[in-house]
Amino acid sequence: MCHELGRADEEVELIGRAVEVEPQPVFHANLAEACRASGRLEDAETHARQAVLLAPGQPDFALKLAGVLALRSRPSEALECALSVLERDADHFDALLLAGRLNVEMFRHDRAIGYYRQALALKPEDARAVIGCYKAQSWVCDWSWDPAVLRDLIHRWAAHPAHPDYEGITPFVTYEMAVPQAERDAVTQAHADRVLRHAARAGGFLFPFQPGPRLRIGYLSADFHNHPTMHLMRGLFAVHDRTRYEIVAYSLAADDGSPFRRELVANVDGFCDLEHWSASKAAARIHEDGIDILVDLKGYTLGARPEILAMRPAPLRAAWLGYPASTGSGLNDYMIVDEIVAPPEAARHYGEQLVWLPHTYQVTDGSQAIDPRTPARASVGLPEEAFVCACFNHAYKIEPIMFAVWMRVLARVPGSVLWLYESNSGARMNLQIQAWQRGIDPSRLHFGPTLPRAQHLARLRAADLYLDTLYINAHTGASDALWAGLPLLTCPQEGFPSRVAASVLTAAELPHLVCRDLADYEEKAVRLAREPEELRSMRRHLESRRERLPLFDTKRFTRNLERAYEMMWQRHLQGEPPASFRVTED
Repeated sequence: MCHELGRADEEVELIGRAVEVEPQPVFHANLAEACRASGRLEDAETHARQAVLLAPGQPDFALKLAGVLALRSRPSEALECALSVLERDADHFDALLLAGRLNVEMFRHDRAIGYYRQALALKPEDARAVIGCYKAQSWVCDWSWDPAVLRDLIHRWAAHPAHPDYEGITPFVTYEMAVPQAERDAVTQAHADRVLRHAARAGGFLFPFQPGPRLRIGYLSADFHNHPTMHLMRGLFAVHDRTRYEIVAYSLAADDGSPFRRELVANVDGFCDLEHWSASKAAARIHEDGIDILVDLKGYTLGARPEILAMRPAPLRAAWLGYPASTGSGLNDYMIVDEIVAPPEAARHYGEQLVWLPHTYQVTDGSQAIDPRTPARASVGLPEEAFVCACFNHAYKIEPIMFAVWMRVLARVPGSVLWLYESNSGARMNLQIQAWQRGIDPSRLHFGPTLPRAQHLARLRAADLYLDTLYINAHTGASDALWAGLPLLTCPQEGFPSRVAASVLTAAELPHLVCRDLADYEEKAVRLAREPEELRSMRRHLESRRERLPLFDTKRFTRNLERAYEMMWQRHLQGEPPASFRVTED
């Protein structure tokens, strides 16, 4: 009952007493689970290991230990536990799923696919196996999956979203393919309801109306390190009006020692590391700090702790930036958007009340450094005289339908090449095969490795045109391209993550690069390749107007965001429930 109500701390105490009286392996395993649920991962590991020691042949105990080790960011050790189960039983379904997931985390996608396919041979319609295999294949651009199987799975999921078969699958996967928005809404709300049930607690937090001298804003994220979210937000923390706002950052992940982390800590009033805290303890700390508005920068992405938001530790909660979709109803009161990523007519698809910022919802750091040395094309492996189309989106974002468009562009523009980010060797090989199958010489595909950020921004200047992906756009990558002076072409669809680049382009005053459909996208790409003066004009626009464009004016953006916070808070002080509104500039 305690676990069902989310009272994990109480459960730890009760099972702990049972272990003291009778230290049976099953009690240690149950205590490990309770400790995991309460965020006490070190204790969870201790008791999971004890359960395995007392009952070494019990696969459930080994998998429980593997799960804890995975949460402690030790995937190789976790994988050893999963493999120990598979050594005894090669067809242990849960062990196969876990081995697949852990190999994905370690970027061993081919191995992951092998384990998922073994699982699918046992249970061909299991949602976790189907989605897991699809995700692993996406990372290596292996498009051998059957789209009909995926669509059918999403239809079943939307029809029965609360079914336990779908627990643990995040709803964002539905945005990676063309499915009705209503189905995305259904699975998102079921996911939110599951979080809310697990985080339910006796009583709750009280919020007396005692306004302080400054509005207290808390930012909750696992990305306060060298991460795309911090690449965007770095400048914002430096220009928040600290005379009117007290800024506290709550971190859910380890310190990577990067300048991004150090600068963040220096530019906020308070910083709290919640990485190893239980959800209830973290929520209590946020409440004790007197946070007025808690900003959710994670949604359901890697490292998110939505159960903290579910406990409502602050009077108002607002989703922004880190998760480009609704979190459903109940976790956040507001979602900060703009009228391109979330048009007013789409408001019914959001569980939150919408706050429409002017220009764009996506902040960009207007002071980020670019290496002053633009590399020669030969130094980055590109032909000097070619027309260079670029896309540095992660490989999983590349869809077969968009890759086909890119190949048609190459076919119609002699001497053109496509420059991609080398996410992994498997993706490189598969994309070269796909190019060959479409009649394009694979040597016209070039791949760029990971580089330090300033050097990456500089190398983008070696390209002529950035070609965006379809369902999951370039987000930080779109801002990066435009900051480097590289025009970008995009084709928005229905979902939020497919509309981000259109928002960014509009804020850069280049709305004509937003395409109506894929035919328009293809024709514009070909025309721009044949009319280089138009691209040069856009480059001059980005370079000469950089300081005045809304996209790059971090101070202007921050004032608009702060105005949004003020409007939320004033409404709350007046006793009015959250409601959608627009922020207008003075």
